[in-house]
Amino acid sequence: MGGTGLLDALGSIRLLTTTDYGRAGAVSIIVLILVLALRVFCTRQHAREFGVIGGLAVFVLVRASMGHAGENGWWSVAMAVEAVHLASIGIWAGLVFVSGWLVVGSTTLHLTPAMSGNYLGRMSQAATGAVAVILLTGSYNAWQRIGTLGNLTQGSYANAFLVKIGLVAVALLLGGYNKFIGLQQANDSYKGVQGVRRLLQYESIVLLGVLTAAATMISQQPPTAM
Repeated sequence: MGGTGLLDALGSIRLLTTTDYGRAGAVSIIVLILVLALRVFCTRQHAREFGVIGGLAVFVLVRASMGHAGENGWWSVAMAVEAVHLASIGIWAGLVFVSGWLVVGSTTLHLTPAMSGNYLGRMSQAATGAVAVILLTGSYNAWQRIGTLGNLTQGSYANAFLVKIGLVAVALLLGGYNKFIGLQQANDSYKGVQGVRRLLQYESIVLLGVLTAAATMISQQPPTAM
């Protein structure tokens, strides 16, 4: 991107150790590698799960510090809200991706109708709780970084925010249909299970767009900072 050769560009690696942002990025990468290693190589179930949860908690905190909330310091309300917001997004997106592409309607897991119904019910409850927290923390973040309705027309950050809100609304509609209509149909027939699976897959694609918009926002200055 800088128009330099590979060997010259390698000098920028020092930013990983000489800047707070670089150190946070390096720590987040190392933590994710450790989490994956635990998943693959650790055979003790309880140790593995506690290690994974602890590693992901560290990742969320470090990742939150790399965004706009990190400008307020580690021990700030904005930082705490951002960490909870990111964790909730991870829970919602993770449930939708794993359920839609791996679990619901799977022919290899050999789930009985009762097991499928129990799983879908618990998944729906967890996703609903995560969405509620996302809406609360997201509203706080929007108030902090957008400020006024007039700022919604100011710059690329506001544009990405509006795209994100629109995609979240679509995801909520898909999730709401599944919760109030799809789950009941899934309890009645295999065709209903496939319908829930298909909508979960659509929802996962929409959430991928949400995550892309969120990543764009991190790289832009919010209106309240201008």
